[in-house]
Amino acid sequence: MKKNKDIILSLIKDDLTNTQLIDGLNTLGLDAGKYYLNINQSFFALMGFGNYDHETKLYNEYFDFAEKAAASPLKSPEQLEEIALEVYNKLMLEKEKRKLKKHTQK
Repeated sequence: MKKNKDIILSLIKDDLTNTQLIDGLNTLGLDAGKYYLNINQSFFALMGFGNYDHETKLYNEYFDFAEKAAASPLKSPEQLEEIALEVYNKLMLEKEKRKLKKHTQK
């Protein structure tokens, strides 16, 4: 489980870094949207969530969060780690809520 968490955290950090890069290039007037890597699809799948078509609300919440994080320059690897952990914890909380809801509906 620890290894899976480490991989997911690494993917979240990569996605946040990619989002910040794309936003920076767009700010400079370059059309960089086509370089977005969609790394979030990988960590969403690893966490047991569906694809965008099935998880639109959750993906959009993540996109909003990632955009806000990208808007402020990340000053250190530790800060990126903290933000990635916050995303991970929010997604784990959502996963637990769903598991509990499913369990109570039986």
